[in-house]
Amino acid sequence: MKDDQSNTLEGAQPEQIQGRSIFMVETTGGSVTVQTGFLAEDGKVIQMPAIFPTQEYALSQVDELRKIVIAHFTQAAQVGAQVISQINQAANSVPATDLVGPSPDDTIQ
Repeated sequence: MKDDQSNTLEGAQPEQIQGRSIFMVETTGGSVTVQTGFLAEDGKVIQMPAIFPTQEYALSQVDELRKIVIAHFTQAAQVGAQVISQINQAANSVPATDLVGPSPDDTIQ
């Protein structure tokens, strides 16, 4: 007795997809995340490991990834500095309140 699923897979031809490996880099709350994928010529992104056919290509991609990660951390630092600046401006715009208690010259009527 044959399994129907294996029977259909035996006659299936592998699908040929043209494109290139990509890195998807994203800045999150406390870090930078990197995922690999494959960008097909038709614009579809398929999640799969990056494939490096040669050492030269691999090292050029690693260098490019390094630049992208540095840019994300730089951008995150700039955003963080802007947020701190906005918080400081908001704190400085609040009128100061006098927290000193009554003086000896104050009288209660």
